[in-house]
Amino acid sequence: MNEAIRGVIEERLARLERGVKRGKRATTTAMVLLVLLAAWGVAAHSGRARAADSRAEDLLARSLTIVGAKGNLGVALVVTDEGPRVALIEKGRPRISLGIYKNGPRMALNDEKGRERLSLGVDGDTPHALLYDKQGIARVTLVVDNDGPEVRLVDERGHQRVSLVINKDGGGVGLHDEMENPRVTMGVDKNGGGVILIDEKGQPRLAMGVGEGGSTLSLMGAKGTPRVDLAASKDGPSVLLVDEKGTRRAVLGSVPLESALTGSKNVTAPSSLTLLDNEGNVAWKAP
Repeated sequence: MNEAIRGVIEERLARLERGVKRGKRATTTAMVLLVLLAAWGVAAHSGRARAADSRAEDLLARSLTIVGAKGNLGVALVVTDEGPRVALIEKGRPRISLGIYKNGPRMALNDEKGRERLSLGVDGDTPHALLYDKQGIARVTLVVDNDGPEVRLVDERGHQRVSLVINKDGGGVGLHDEMENPRVTMGVDKNGGGVILIDEKGQPRLAMGVGEGGSTLSLMGAKGTPRVDLAASKDGPSVLLVDEKGTRRAVLGSVPLESALTGSKNVTAPSSLTLLDNEGNVAWKAP
């Protein structure tokens, strides 16, 4: 395999795999919906305007509750040391809550049983969104930080199964098993794209990549060591077989690849087969 191609592909795949693993960073802060906050501000402003028109006096309080016609609690508003909080209540259960907290503004939407199902917010300058199932497990997490957007999908036990990221280098997808171990990583950057398959012990077993210099396929052993490399570059196709110690044992390919490996400068055949001993020295070659 052409070493330049292989180095570029492996470097790119490793970088993209690290980027995908960022998706494992769990986001647990609850969120805010800015549009609703803006609408709330408009409504509050309109209320003040009407109160001014009717010459009503200002109402000053640390908390306020509003009830319906039957005396049922409908709206609760309180001001804390961190900021104001508002809850909209239906049948005794909060359905919408808005507030400003230590880490930033946040909003939560609850189902008819009062269970939180969606939360939105901004932590510093980072917006977040979490979608919960009936058991209260955040099944979908969306984050946009300084590096770019991230999406995290988890199963019914809260274990991460899919992660997606986009950053300045490109984009990547990670697929994880039931124990959150990465099993497949896929990525693309300015140099091309690649895929890595990983076994249950965390060892890469297959890597595929396409770059500016060509394409490559590597098969790894149980220890993650490449054992078979297939490449197609501008010099032509090649196959490289490696033993368990990482020593090259056989090369089938075009003249430039065989020449680079053996050091021969007078090879005129268009292709060659080279066999090497356990020290990596040429034992036999043809032509």
